[in-house]
Amino acid sequence: MRFGKILLGFLAIAVLLGVFAFVVMADSQSINFESPTYTTGDINGQDGWQKTGTYDVAVVANTYGIPSFGAQTLRISDAATSGSFGDQTFAKPLTDAVGEIDSTNGTFSPGTLQRHFEMQFDIASTMSIEQPGMHISVSPDRGDGSRMSYLRFEDQSDGIHVFFDDVTDAGPLGTVANFNESDIATISRGAHTIKLTLDTLDGPANDVVKVYIDGNLVKTGTSWEDYYRYDPESVAEQSPRIVKTVLFRESGTSNALDAGNGFLVDNVSLSSSAIPTPTPTPTLTPTPTLVGPPTMADQCKVNGWKTFNNPTFKNQGDCVSYVQSNPKAVGNKTK
Repeated sequence: MRFGKILLGFLAIAVLLGVFAFVVMADSQSINFESPTYTTGDINGQDGWQKTGTYDVAVVANTYGIPSFGAQTLRISDAATSGSFGDQTFAKPLTDAVGEIDSTNGTFSPGTLQRHFEMQFDIASTMSIEQPGMHISVSPDRGDGSRMSYLRFEDQSDGIHVFFDDVTDAGPLGTVANFNESDIATISRGAHTIKLTLDTLDGPANDVVKVYIDGNLVKTGTSWEDYYRYDPESVAEQSPRIVKTVLFRESGTSNALDAGNGFLVDNVSLSSSAIPTPTPTPTLTPTPTLVGPPTMADQCKVNGWKTFNNPTFKNQGDCVSYVQSNPKAVGNKTK
């Protein structure tokens, strides 16, 4: 109790001083795959996680020498892949979803709808050498494959490449979406922290997605909202989707040799909130340039007295009197 009061007092002072810009979270999840909440084996059904397909995903003992991953971690490989969505790996969902006013829920409860979503996780390879073709995609999702953004991690010869896809095509209805893919970073096979934020703003073509790697902003783009609004593939549900969870998906070419290896994922967090209010940049008052003092009475004439601030004068006579009464201080010689 005493510690709580001290902490609250510190936070109150910090707010007054403008030290922190707080985001009040409506809902959040923090997951580290540790016992007793999680046990080694299939992730499906553990603490709200879902995976009903036969994918190579499991909670495993951390034998990989990554201290920040604790005693247990989640391992995922592309040994089994599929073009499906609903049977893939979904994180424990939030109660309060994120979305625009016209976002659709599908079969999921939106709770109290929020506008700002954050997901963060640590990722590493199980091996220090290349696993050729090894890949995984990670997306903010409703819970059924209705992805609102997209990251993909691919193991290549020079490290893990991170790809980001967004959609910039706005209407009219029937416009086939153009997905813009960017290779935004190449990271080592050791542990890295990935963060994606999504601000959902009412109306088309204005959502904001930011991607951070190890605390550094590496990409700013937009969401997939207009794919759902306009692309004919979405005609059955022509609207953006709410976001409640994170989809870890294995699609494309399967690599049987990656079974039992692949990627490690740990320290997963996701949250929903109002869009944060940016901390205002303090306005600094510049130090004025000193002008003066006058050295001759003529400098006080024709409003010249107004140009001095070292010292300032009330009028021309005040300025002339200063010169006359301070002959040595202003550099004049007494005749």
